[in-house]
Amino acid sequence: MAYEEGRQEMNPIWNLALKELYVSVKSRRFIVIVVLYFIIFGLAVYSIKDYLVQMGVPSVDSNELGLWGVSAEIYTTPLAMLFTVNMTIITVLGAVLGVALGADAINREVESGTVRVLLGHPVYRDEIINGKFLGMGLLIAVTYMVSYIVMIAVMLILGIPLDGESLFRSFLAILVTMLYTMVFLSLGILLSTLSKKPETSMLAGVGLAIFLTVFYGIVVGIVAPKLAGPEPPIGTSAYQIWADELHVWMNRLHSINPAHHYVQLVSYIFAGDRFFNYYIPLSDSLIYGFNNLAALLVMLLLPFALAYARFLTSDLN
Repeated sequence: MAYEEGRQEMNPIWNLALKELYVSVKSRRFIVIVVLYFIIFGLAVYSIKDYLVQMGVPSVDSNELGLWGVSAEIYTTPLAMLFTVNMTIITVLGAVLGVALGADAINREVESGTVRVLLGHPVYRDEIINGKFLGMGLLIAVTYMVSYIVMIAVMLILGIPLDGESLFRSFLAILVTMLYTMVFLSLGILLSTLSKKPETSMLAGVGLAIFLTVFYGIVVGIVAPKLAGPEPPIGTSAYQIWADELHVWMNRLHSINPAHHYVQLVSYIFAGDRFFNYYIPLSDSLIYGFNNLAALLVMLLLPFALAYARFLTSDLN
């Protein structure tokens, strides 16, 4: 009884999470990625600040993001536009950040022998991996909340009025951004349990993140037409059938990419109705984006479940 009470007071998962948060926030890779993000974001804001300041009545405009297989109608308020620009940066750097945090989370501890020291205390393996995920997840959440505050600060500094609807939708989009980055965090932790060398898992993880967010869309654009078959002459009924088949194949190929679901979900949050020239109701956004949200949740839980099982059954010697 006294042992169990001691464990509850100590709360190993929370202690491990705080330790991981402290270590990760001081890591060189985290600092480099975050500094790079704010530099790129600052340059992007500088390039569009005049347009943001001079924007008149918001309107619904088409937003083509073919690299991630997304086409959407966005109600372009200044904040929605700024977040869309921010989204294109985070789609790449957020993925790199998530996988870089997790790619050596386990094998680094095994290689250094720290994990055996931890297990010598009243700490179980599941508490170690859960604590690490929680700590790095907290770091991701804090980072994006700071990003959200910075976006609002930029709008206020530029003297652009903010509306409550855009603020709330931007906050929802930040939550989706946290989920997206944690998908790659989960993937990174899985790689960390599969590879004994932290350098190998880090290289593989960052490479995979860059491939999925930068090059995969290009590959889809090359592969999908070949899967759809030979292209018939334009203007014929056969061409329309081929175009529909091409669209189906592109959707299928993009559906395995977390970046596609993230960009699509954020686009639904800021989606607009041309007839009313305003945002579509959030209930409609949820209906449209439900499959994308479900896909991101599966992509988060599946790699973590595999990593969890792998770590609990692996030889740590």
